[in-house]
Amino acid sequence: MIDEIITLEWKFMQETKHIDGRAKCQDDYENFEKYRQAQFRVYNQEVLESYLYDLHQYENLGRNPITEKYGYMMASSDPTYYETIKDQLPIIDEDKLEIINAICQIEVTMKEEFNQQYPILASLSRMTHSYEDEIEETSFETYLRGELLTYSSQSLYLYGKMLVEMINHQQNIVTEIMQETVKLYGYQNIDEAQEKMKEENA
Repeated sequence: MIDEIITLEWKFMQETKHIDGRAKCQDDYENFEKYRQAQFRVYNQEVLESYLYDLHQYENLGRNPITEKYGYMMASSDPTYYETIKDQLPIIDEDKLEIINAICQIEVTMKEEFNQQYPILASLSRMTHSYEDEIEETSFETYLRGELLTYSSQSLYLYGKMLVEMINHQQNIVTEIMQETVKLYGYQNIDEAQEKMKEENA
């Protein structure tokens, strides 16, 4: 199922038009596949099934969730350009926005905890907060919000439920995803990755 999700996302990625021409990430399937694989390995079956259904719905409707995701992100990273495209993006109702903002607040706190525990790895990942956004540098918070804005209400509900379950088990979704990421890059675990990068930067 994860492979099918990534295949669909890559298809949408290839069809996305960047304002400055083709983006570098559109020609880097290897890293795209690893980052998305790591993220989806942490998601539970319910969320994966619902998100895959969303992607098929987008495909059937002739819409592109990747284009919409990056469009929503520009509200923070490039407000001037966003003003020229916002009318082309679906309007999100207030209830959905409230849920998304609550999820973002929780995960930003988790990202801050990750930053403190693994500062070297954190320095190689996205900045944390939307107020740090630049046109060419989008934060973790803005990226997360943009992605969640493309989720159906069902997927968003299941994602929130999954996050609550992780909190109840004292799990940090940011750390869990990074754990899967470093494994895909050949490390045994996140602690080994942090230590080896520390030695390389000494």
